[in-house]
Amino acid sequence: MKKDWIIGSLLGLQFIGLVWMYFHFSQSTPAISTSEVPVASAFQDSSKVRSAVVAYVNGDSINAHFQFIKDKEAQLQNNLKGADAEFQREYAKREKEAQELVQYAQGKQLPDDEARVVEERLAQLEGEIQQIEAKMSGDIAAKKEAMMKELNDRVKKYLEQFSADRNIDFVLNYQEGIPIVLHGNPAFNVTAEVLSGLNQEYQLEKEKK
Repeated sequence: MKKDWIIGSLLGLQFIGLVWMYFHFSQSTPAISTSEVPVASAFQDSSKVRSAVVAYVNGDSINAHFQFIKDKEAQLQNNLKGADAEFQREYAKREKEAQELVQYAQGKQLPDDEARVVEERLAQLEGEIQQIEAKMSGDIAAKKEAMMKELNDRVKKYLEQFSADRNIDFVLNYQEGIPIVLHGNPAFNVTAEVLSGLNQEYQLEKEKK
């Protein structure tokens, strides 16, 4: 009845796949009727169409050097260790009872009704272990999901102000294995500035707590 408990690889909060596009145009969008096809504000006046300003960040660098991600990874690892220790305690109690039931059943010839009771209890213990494992796995997955949402919200909020300050229209993500930018001129790589700003903002929040 021995069982190893593995909760997948839930560590590693990642910036993977985060592609945030921010549109910054000074002119307001005129009202249009529902019967018309919506036109992006940048193209409503063809005489004033301008080139979009595009920058990109290196997602691998954000993953490796954003202190928020490091702190959250450590928290998640501690949660995982605590959940594993709790599971082992719960499992050990049920394993002990199961071994005692098996030894009792093997020690003598049991009547059918008593043997059925032993069998049902063993199945119940196995079911309890599965329920505990599922609950703990779900709890860890929920924590990871919440951390990912917090990460994405934090980066999005920072990039809104960062882009507004520099009149940037698009901030794309470049990452090994999943490049959203197939080629990027280093002159438009704003990773260092974004990363520095994110870490400074996060550090100030930590100091206020």
